[in-house]
Amino acid sequence: MHTDSLQINEQIVPSSAKEKITPVPYNIKTLNGELPPWRLRSRVIPTPEQTPASVNTVRKNVGSLDSDDWVAYLSGQHSIILAAGSSHTLEVQADVHSTAFLRWTFKATQKSQIQMKVTYSEGYENEPRSYPFFRSKSDRLDATNGHIIGPYDDVTLDLPASQTVVYEPFWFRTFRVMRWEITAGAEAVELSSFDATQVNYPLAVKASWDEPGDKDAKQIWDVSIRTMRNCMFDGYSDCPFYEQLQYSGDSRSVGLFHYLLSGDDRLMRQTITNFAASVTPEGLTQSRFPSHVPQIIAGFSLYWILQICDHHLYFGDTAYARSFLPRIDGVFEFFESHIDGLGRVSGFPEDVWQYVDWVTTWGATDTHPDKGVPTSGRESNRHTYFSMLYAYVLKQAARLVRDVGRPGYADEYESRAASVIKAIRTHCFDGKFFTDSTAYIAGEEAHSQHCQVFAVLSGAATPEERPRLLKESFSDPDFSKCSYVMMFYALRAFAIAGDEVYESAWGSVWDPWRKMLANNLTTWEEDDVRQRSDCHAWGSVPIYEYCTELAGLHVIAPGSSKILFSPRLNLSRELKAKVALGSSNTATVSWSVQDDGRKKVELRLESPVWVISKLPEGEEKDCGAIDHLTLSF
Repeated sequence: MHTDSLQINEQIVPSSAKEKITPVPYNIKTLNGELPPWRLRSRVIPTPEQTPASVNTVRKNVGSLDSDDWVAYLSGQHSIILAAGSSHTLEVQADVHSTAFLRWTFKATQKSQIQMKVTYSEGYENEPRSYPFFRSKSDRLDATNGHIIGPYDDVTLDLPASQTVVYEPFWFRTFRVMRWEITAGAEAVELSSFDATQVNYPLAVKASWDEPGDKDAKQIWDVSIRTMRNCMFDGYSDCPFYEQLQYSGDSRSVGLFHYLLSGDDRLMRQTITNFAASVTPEGLTQSRFPSHVPQIIAGFSLYWILQICDHHLYFGDTAYARSFLPRIDGVFEFFESHIDGLGRVSGFPEDVWQYVDWVTTWGATDTHPDKGVPTSGRESNRHTYFSMLYAYVLKQAARLVRDVGRPGYADEYESRAASVIKAIRTHCFDGKFFTDSTAYIAGEEAHSQHCQVFAVLSGAATPEERPRLLKESFSDPDFSKCSYVMMFYALRAFAIAGDEVYESAWGSVWDPWRKMLANNLTTWEEDDVRQRSDCHAWGSVPIYEYCTELAGLHVIAPGSSKILFSPRLNLSRELKAKVALGSSNTATVSWSVQDDGRKKVELRLESPVWVISKLPEGEEKDCGAIDHLTLSF
């Protein structure tokens, strides 16, 4: 099976040398406001970092050479000689999921040829349900029962006598395992060397995590970082193996994870600016950008607005945030123009994908071919989620515009949100749960965890309703389930619903991540519904929960100038963590049990900030601008 979704894989055969082409300057000049084809700007992000990728494990070997010889070749100990006319099939494994430039060098004493087909996969897998979108995967290192399925490079190279020939694919390759099928030509061929060079955006992690009481925490932390690293190159890629596209829905949460790890906003500034450049005539940002094929996903423009809100909260660049206000208002105007007679958002155009999440029961049908769309509401073109998301983002934007000195917008946004929330409660609440569409048409598949989550986030659910809505919907298998990306928002709702709700979920919430570890993943899979991609940075949710909720470091004022320190001391006996706060500050949090049975809690800041502290079941305490705080619990 072979699907080259990126159109990057290579098929090369020997050909006669072509005449060299010498480029000449185009001599583009600008005059009277006429623009060149490209308005070049200085690069705003650093160049990628490069590190060696370890690929020196042989899982299968069919041919005349010993596996030990292949291992020595892979690890750079010595070259390997292929006999004339010999064929070899090799399955090799990297230590971890990698995004690397690959480089082979060949040589032959006498004129010969080498044929090589290299197939790339993120792991061993079972026979797919429907390649490439619906897969069946378990242990990613099960070479006995699993298969290597994926795109391939297929090259035939002439080897002049005694000359070194190098083959390096133009773009980096993503893999955990590879199958090499090699045939030597009429004379013996020397495989001189093989190199794999990992490339990615320089993440420059400042944060650290040490939690002795949780045997999986360090591995979950490391895998989360590796997943992010492999999804960052010249943008926040959704995944490196398939599209390598930057989506605003994905990159909103991933950007927050990046802030906490590195305090680096350069990639997100580029991302926000890119999406601003993608605005369509309707006022929406494209769902992914840059992209050869334009696409609109209904809710993703709202997630772009959240990116701007987040950036101002963490970095406080008011001028930068203000520059996007007209386009933010344009996005809101699109949603406002789709308020129906019931006061809800509905009636989106047919070419707008109303994707919410990857859910088993939200598949494509003959009449509704778009996947990931709630089943209830397809016929009426009314999906409650979009009303809730609209109200939620209006409230977040109201805070932003107040912070940047445009309070008049805030009143209007809050008024709109209140109106939508009233309509949601009137028409999308069946007395017990919020429904995926209008309550009176609700059927068996009309309830999702998503609508209970966003009812809490938007304020449609009352404080008294929140705990029950979340606990019951997340314990009832009949509710459509949040996948990894939506668990970020689910956990925000749990936190709003109260400490007891959030902390009661902690013991089981990471079970899917532990299952991935048990299946030998070294990056987080896209979801457990389709099992397509094995590296999606939206799954790095543990970074946020560890740093913000467990360590208790909540940024609550623009520029990370004020934090709420509310560590969840009941969830861990002992902890030492370091978290980035904005671009130039870090916080170190630690606690341990003392001889008297109480926990000594310390907060140390590289630079002073205003701190509000709160211990479990305690009251908030204003500590002022400080760089050190000691508490006892």
